[in-house]
Amino acid sequence: MVKKNVFLCLFAAAVGFSGLAHAADKEGPSAEEMEKIAKMTANPIGAAWMFWTQYDNTTFRGDKFNGTVSRTTIQPVMSFPLKFGQQDWNLIVRPVFQFYNTPNLGNVTTHGDGAMFAHGRTSGMGDTGLLTLVGPNREDGFIWGVGATQLFDTAENDFQGQGRYQAGPALLVAKLAPHPGGTNLGLLAQHWWSADNKSNRKDTNHTDIQYFINYRLSGTELIGMSPDITIDWKKKQGDRLTLPIGLGYSNVVKIGKLPVRFAAELQYSVISPDDIGSRWNLKFMFIPVLPSPFL
Repeated sequence: MVKKNVFLCLFAAAVGFSGLAHAADKEGPSAEEMEKIAKMTANPIGAAWMFWTQYDNTTFRGDKFNGTVSRTTIQPVMSFPLKFGQQDWNLIVRPVFQFYNTPNLGNVTTHGDGAMFAHGRTSGMGDTGLLTLVGPNREDGFIWGVGATQLFDTAENDFQGQGRYQAGPALLVAKLAPHPGGTNLGLLAQHWWSADNKSNRKDTNHTDIQYFINYRLSGTELIGMSPDITIDWKKKQGDRLTLPIGLGYSNVVKIGKLPVRFAAELQYSVISPDDIGSRWNLKFMFIPVLPSPFL
């Protein structure tokens, strides 16, 4: 397990740093090019290559547990051009590497009311995802994509992953504003079922819907939200749904000659599970935009 996790970490770093090194050798983009790059980074099925790095700090509250969980997510986003007849399409490949710092649920005290108290904290790698989408290459207007999503059992602790190989469909639909003053609206839905024969971990059946509503303040700036709705269909009715809302700001700037999108967003779950549910989440994103080998 350790060797496998080290390999995955090295792969993520290699993809990111090789692109950053390539970018440093090129001339920095002009103001007009920065606006074009910013527009591409807001397009989930666009042509941009990105090294997406995200940090979430989430407060959990519930009948069984109170505590905070921090997660660092690394996503190399790679776009490959395809041709169907006279139409240009893109194939998007997004590996998702997750690293957690959580209360140590392997060492807990259970109170008489069923509530759990964790002793200490622990860090480790979570399950690894792979999202693939294919759809028409459009800069704005109505965009869509369909594909597959997978989760691989790479978690270092039982409580930092689900212990199953999981797979299912993915769907993207969105409407992107062509100019500043417009609003970007859309969602990316993913669903997973457990797809292996392990009997020592529970079967899975869950959905993640990331929706985004962003107002284009300028050619490079956005204000809005992009939370994740989650539904665990295996849980009882009152513990299935997490529905957050939020408010955040993002901008694309140059660091040296490299365009980078920065973002920060505060989210609150207006609906969350009764047993263990997220309440507040603070999210930061640092996303270098890498030169595509196809542009």
